[in-house]
Amino acid sequence: MPSQKVSEEQRTAVIALEVTPEEFKKALQAAHRKNARHFQVPGFRKGKAPFPIVVRHYGESILYDDALEVALPKAYEEAMEEHGIAPFSDPRFNVKEIGGESGLKVEVSVALKPEVELGEYEGVGAYRPETEVDEAAVDEKIQAARERVSRLVPVTDRAVEDGDRVTIDYEGFLDDVPFEGGAADGHKLEIGSGSFIPGFEEGLIGHTPGESFDLPLTFPEEYHAEDLAGKEVVFKVTLHDIVVKELPELDDEFVRDVSDSSDTVEEYKEEIRKELQAEKDKEADHVFEQNIIDRIVENSKIVLSDLIVEDEVDQAMERQQQQFSMYGLNFGDFLQYSGKSIADYRAEQAERARRIIESAWVIEAIRAKEEERLALTDEELEAAVEEAAEKEGMTADVFREQYLKTDHDLEHFRHDQENSKLLVWLKEVSRITDVPPEPREVHTHVHDHGHDHHHDHDHDHDHDHSHEHEAEE
Repeated sequence: MPSQKVSEEQRTAVIALEVTPEEFKKALQAAHRKNARHFQVPGFRKGKAPFPIVVRHYGESILYDDALEVALPKAYEEAMEEHGIAPFSDPRFNVKEIGGESGLKVEVSVALKPEVELGEYEGVGAYRPETEVDEAAVDEKIQAARERVSRLVPVTDRAVEDGDRVTIDYEGFLDDVPFEGGAADGHKLEIGSGSFIPGFEEGLIGHTPGESFDLPLTFPEEYHAEDLAGKEVVFKVTLHDIVVKELPELDDEFVRDVSDSSDTVEEYKEEIRKELQAEKDKEADHVFEQNIIDRIVENSKIVLSDLIVEDEVDQAMERQQQQFSMYGLNFGDFLQYSGKSIADYRAEQAERARRIIESAWVIEAIRAKEEERLALTDEELEAAVEEAAEKEGMTADVFREQYLKTDHDLEHFRHDQENSKLLVWLKEVSRITDVPPEPREVHTHVHDHGHDHHHDHDHDHDHDHSHEHEAEE
């Protein structure tokens, strides 16, 4: 099938494809065979109308979608082979002409391999945040440890106070009639948690265990249940018990209970301080690492097709939609509630995707130039396997059996370790600065589309055809 390269700009190739009338008519006939059972033509049993009759009755365009699925893949593969193109994106098809008499003319756009001209990469200056640990953070972590080993102690000699935990039975009445969702037995509630409508938790303060009482309240005007919004109700409440959280004393005995390496409070504080310092250093190293890569990207010339970015955005959208659907939620509704449009989200994801793609290609370019320096020795590879196995809580032999079964798995693992070695080296040779980087400019030219193939023809199907799918502009 004939094809011709139309253009090649910004690492995006546009190819003009042609499918002869004879070949496209075969595709139309294949589309008819695929969907014959759906067509109902007067004078024929359903599914038995021959190809010419279906075309005369419904119009040839009824078969275009499925005919394209038959004709395009072969024409596309032949064109890529003819022009020696290895696509780096999904193809975008733009149908220019279509018909059984005229054949099919299509323009297909694909991304080519990005081009990277490396700039300065050894010894660049990049920002690394300060990592000082303050005493408030140490105290907060110790308080969290005390909370984890706290115990609940019953209270019998006083009334409910703010912060107490209580067990109650309650039932709500509107005009002396119980309302749906307004009752529970043995409900555990922390006073001050804000779990109930305003006034409910405050209304329990001052009451004692074993007491039953009425609690008149008014639902908020903006309450989600319209039949209760702004209504005056009465809750009948029985208070069963009160418990309070009792924290252990911060002393040497507590320290020995929660720590494997400290015996005194001062030792424990130093232990926590070192843990927090290690966490901050790790976070700062990640920031430093990304800032180094960003600086190298700025120093380099990267020619990258927008189609690669669009593919990444599409995949991000699909992942989000799948995650939300797992919980019975709609991602589009979430964006609407957040005050964002699909276009806003795509623009944000495009900036993130472009940054990731540019970083990855710059790293690959440095790997190619520093191949000797970064190549792993057998000893380094073995040590990396041992470390990875330890993190997974298994022996090195089991790790190999599970994660390094094939040569491809091993090569992928080696590639990751060499990348890690590269990043360590870059941090060692880069200069730390105290000037935070300027915010990156957001690119907003990523198109909003939902499918890989785009057809410029539009046709309506008004018939008894249950397998139709609209061609997309």
